[in-house]
Amino acid sequence: MIDFSGFMPYFLLIQKFFFIALSIFYFIYALIVVKQVKSMSTNVKDKFNPILITFSYLHLLFAFLLILLIILWL
Repeated sequence: MIDFSGFMPYFLLIQKFFFIALSIFYFIYALIVVKQVKSMSTNVKDKFNPILITFSYLHLLFAFLLILLIILWL
């Protein structure tokens, strides 16, 4: 039987790096969404534009909180 217990700290470090990298990519995606929504709302006039902008900023906030959660939890 092979004992892999010595590799566990390295595996957890790789896992943490992987999740942090993916959450940073998701945060960049949320930034792009905010930019696109702001661009759309300047070009297309609608009564729902403030709601869409608010949801895009909430999405950005949750993406940032996801990064903090992963850093603090893992």
